[in-house]
Formats: sequence, structure tokens, C-alpha cells
Amino acid sequence: MRPRLSPALLTLLVVAALVRVFFFIELTGTDLVRVPILDSQAYHDWALQLVHGDPGWGEAYWMGPLYPHLLALVYLVFGPGGMAISALQLLLTLLNIVLVHRLTRDFLADPPGATAPLLAAGLYAFYGAAVFYAGMILMATLLTTLTLLTARQVLRAWLRDDARSWIIAGLLVGLSGLARGNNLILLAALPTLILLRREQPLGRRLRHGVLVAAAGLLLLVPTTVRNLIVADDFVLLTSNGGINLLIGQRAQYDGLFAPVMDEGQEDFDVSLESTLERELGRDLKGSEVSRILTRRAWDEFRGNLGAMPRHYLLKAYRFWNGYELPQIFSYGHWKHRFASLRYLPVDYTFLAAFGLLGLRFLPADRRRVMIILILAYFLSLLPFFPTSRYRMPMVPLLAVSAAVFLTAMPALAWSRRRWWLAAAVILMVALLPRWGRLGPQEVDWQVYLHEASRASKRDDLKTTLAKGRQAEEVRPGLAETSYQLAIYLEDLEAWPQAEAALRLAEVRAPGERFIPYRMGLYQEKQGKLNEALGSFKKAAELDPDWALPWLKAGLALQRAQLMEEALTTLEKAHALSPGNHQIRSNLASAYASLGRLEDAARLLETLVEDYPQYVNGWFNLALVRARMGETEAALKSLSGAASIRGLAPDQESRIRALRQQLQR
Repeated sequence: MRPRLSPALLTLLVVAALVRVFFFIELTGTDLVRVPILDSQAYHDWALQLVHGDPGWGEAYWMGPLYPHLLALVYLVFGPGGMAISALQLLLTLLNIVLVHRLTRDFLADPPGATAPLLAAGLYAFYGAAVFYAGMILMATLLTTLTLLTARQVLRAWLRDDARSWIIAGLLVGLSGLARGNNLILLAALPTLILLRREQPLGRRLRHGVLVAAAGLLLLVPTTVRNLIVADDFVLLTSNGGINLLIGQRAQYDGLFAPVMDEGQEDFDVSLESTLERELGRDLKGSEVSRILTRRAWDEFRGNLGAMPRHYLLKAYRFWNGYELPQIFSYGHWKHRFASLRYLPVDYTFLAAFGLLGLRFLPADRRRVMIILILAYFLSLLPFFPTSRYRMPMVPLLAVSAAVFLTAMPALAWSRRRWWLAAAVILMVALLPRWGRLGPQEVDWQVYLHEASRASKRDDLKTTLAKGRQAEEVRPGLAETSYQLAIYLEDLEAWPQAEAALRLAEVRAPGERFIPYRMGLYQEKQGKLNEALGSFKKAAELDPDWALPWLKAGLALQRAQLMEEALTTLEKAHALSPGNHQIRSNLASAYASLGRLEDAARLLETLVEDYPQYVNGWFNLALVRARMGETEAALKSLSGAASIRGLAPDQESRIRALRQQLQR
């Protein structure tokens, strides 16, 4: 019979629920959920794509698929764009409180009324960051639940040591890996834990270790098969390992999230896939991109070998330090603006210091399990970037051992082991969020720019400008402030204000190539051809090896029917970036417009050979072949376009219309 919730635990849950209801009410007065940005927007867009029946043809999974699929299910039931996901995740934190209570009892084998389980549950319940992130479109809460379930099952398997228990543990590890791949490190760590159990026969240990790993990998089979079918690419789970490793090796950023490309480009290439394709001049699969970036990460590591010890120590310190490092959302900023979070007493400094020391006070036969769980997760993040929301799944485990330490403190104070209390004070001081924290002005600046972005997405010009002014006030004189504001104003098509912001950015950073480039885009959209060409020319002068200004200038000249000038400009762009498929396609179009059909056909044939999934290349080749009177070749090119999976309805319509025209 399952144990019932004690009155004390029920009281704790009621108080915790009231805190979460208060937070939810406050959250509904903001756009933090309704207007997602960055990773939240990626999850939101992916879920919408799934709701509309699009499995993502041609692309291997780039992020863990579990959370977006569950988010899509929420959207199917409650509709997209609302607060349902926040409500459900906040409810999930209440379940997590119960799981922390149960997990503490499991590790201590105490009777139901023991102090430590209730204390551990309270530490997690009133840890403000867990409440805050539960309200956002992020997987931190789901991962916390999966970590708790996995920890309980691993301990159960350790105590029972039977095949069934270890298989279930492996399946739970695989399930958590579907959310975020770093959790799969346990498929190596748990067999190691089992092998250390020398009191058992070696054959039994080996068998159980294999069962854990096999069960976890078995759960990944559907994703691997999906990647083979949908993307024709053998990717076990996701293809983002290379880019994340590369970000994690940028020692000059002191363990913070590090950009790996110029973010001022017209379209930020988050995966670097398009960038690498332009470099190599051919279509790349997700697995190829990951391998290339993994090699570059290794080269970065070796090339800065002397800086790596300090770099990794800084990342380790950032993981254990009490500072809640902002990334997308700043808990440190919003906790002072939400009354529901302002007075929650538990912070990460307390949990980390007492939780690490508390490991020593767990029962000896179970301590090893907790250590392997915490150590494995910590090591799985170390090569990457341990921002606060990524360490969230460790919080309940630290709460368990912190509660154990706290319950042991009275006895320590009256024993010869009181030096443990001094160690706790020293460790708390060492982990206080002093060094490594971002300045309050920098944090507020990030938040205000994010708020400006959200305002632009909901077509609110007044608020966009107001948040831009606030960002300017906290960090005056930055070119990036006015540049980013111009991008948000572009979304609103507020061209005069966007141009004014860019001109201010240009005054502050006259040598930045992206500023005149983007100015040219704005001017072209307003029909100011001469001004746009002048801006593109200025961008090209600032970086003579940059192909994009030449491409945009060529397209503008084409629209102005200045075909000879457009051709010369596009040929210059092609010479600078021969692998760029957009440049090749537009250059072929320019050749065709001037009657140079053979040149156009030759260029397009190499284009579709290098980029077989580029539908415009096949379609344009069909048009050129049709103009040359080669109907069969044109139909063959159309078949190449039609064979691409995941075509948009308008693309399918264009292909059908041209085929009907050719078959008359």
C-alpha cells in the first residue's frame, strides 16, 4: 500500500501551491510566455510545426524532441499562445516536491515522519528559480521531474540489484536523454557504478551494466529511425553536439555562452549549417555539420591548451556558484519585479554548499549512488556552458543531501566534528555570487532589449521604443543597443525610426560592416534604390571579402531592370563566395534574363548537384531548359524538384503549373 501524504507535507504543498498561483497571476500580466523569444520561440515554433503535421522533412533533430512534442500535445488540447504550459509546469513542480520528499526517504530509509524528507521538500519548494523557470516555455521543470524519477529508480535498482530494476532505470535515462542529450552520460556512469559493486559476481555486474545501457539506447531507436526516414541521415538523437562543444571551448568568454558567428548577419545561423554550406559549396547533412564543428571545437581546445585549465575551472565554478547566470531569461532581474518570488528564502549558494557537504552524511551504501548521479550530470555539462537553467535538474538532489546535513548540524555542534560547521560557512562564502556575476546594468540592458523584441512581435511600436530607451539609459553609448533596436523596428516596418537607430549605431561604430548593409536593406524596401546601392557599396568597402552586399546590390539592380550592371555585381558576389547557393541561383537568373541560357543551365546543373534539396535550383533549371526548347530535360528537372520531401503548398502548385504547361 502506498504511503499517504503526511499533514506536514500537505501543508507544505498548500503553501507552495499558493506561491505558484500568485506567481502565475503575476506572470499573466507579462509577455514572457505569450511572446516567446530565442530558445522558447524555437520550442514554440517546433510545436506549432508538429501540430500542423510537418515532421521537419530534410532535417535531423537538432534539439531534444521530447519537450517540443509534449508542448505540441498541450497546444492540441488547450490551443497555442496561451498560459496552459505555464500552469501545467507549475503543477509539475508540486509533484516534484512530493518526489523530493520520497527520494529523501529512499536515501535515508527513515520512517515517514522523519525531519529530513520534509526539510528537503521545503528547500526545493521555496527555491525561487525553480518556480520562475517553471513558468517559461523551457524544459527545466520536465527535466527535473525526469531526474527525480531516474534517481529514485537507480537507487531502487542499486538496493534490489535485479535485472528488471536496472532495465527500468536505463529506460528512464533514455527518456531523459530524449529531452536533453547530456543526460545520456548515465548510460556510461551507471554501468561503472555497477562494476564497482565487488561483492557481486563479475558476470552479474557485467550483465546488469549491459542491460542499463541497452535499455537506454533502445529508447533512442525511434528518434534514430525518424532521422533516417525524414532526413536521410544517421543521427542517434540530435545534431547539435558539435555547435555546443564549439561554444564551450571559447576560453575568451570565461565560461559564458559564446557566439561562434557574427550575429549581425541578415539571418542568424544558429546551427552554422548554412554558413558551412557556403564555405564548402554543397548541401550538408546535420551529422556532417556536427562532425565538422566537433573537429573545430577540438582544434580550438588544442590551440588554446594553456588557457583551458583556467577556462574549465571557471565553468566548474559557474556551475556551483550561487549566481543565477541569465541566459534568455534573467531570474535575478525578474525576482525583484515579481512579489511572489521576492521573498522566497532558498538560493543556490545554500543548496550547493550544504548539498555537497551533506553527501558525507548519507548512509554509506547509498552515498555512492547520489555521488554518481550528481557527478555525472555536472561532468555532462562541463564541456558546454553551465548556465543556471541547465543546472536546474540537480537542485532536488542537492536539496536531499542539504537536508541531511541540516538535520545533522545540531549533533555536530556538540561533538568533536564541529569543524564541519566551519567548512559549511567557508564553502558558502566561497560560493556566494560575487565573482563572475554580470553587472546589474548589463543584466537590465539584456532584459530591456528582450522586452523590446517582444513588443515588436506584438506590433507595439510605442513599447518597443520605450524599452529601447531604457536599454540606452542603463548602458549609454553602445552601438549594439541602437543596432538591435533597428532590427526590432524593422519587424514593425517603422522605417524612419529604424533608419534613425542605424545612423546612431553608425556614429558609434563607424567601422562595423553590418550597419550600412542593413541600412541598404531598409532603403531598398522603401524603394530608395540609389541610397541602397550606396549603402551596400559602403558595406563592401568595409569588408572587401564579404559577398552579401554584392548579392543584395545585384538583386536591387535586377529589380531596377539594370541587367548588365546586375550581372557584373552578381559575378563579383559569386567570385567572393562560389559556394553560396543563393548567389549561384540569382547569377543563373541574371544569365537567363540576358539570353545566356547555356551559362545559366551550366551553373544551375552544378547547383542542384551540390544542393540536391534546393527546390528553387531545380525549378529554375526547368525554366531554363524549357526556354532552350529541351522539354524532356525540363520535365526531368521538375521531377527533381517534386521529389524533395516537405515542399510548401505554393512550391507544389508552381511545379504542377509548369509541368502542365510543358505537357501541352
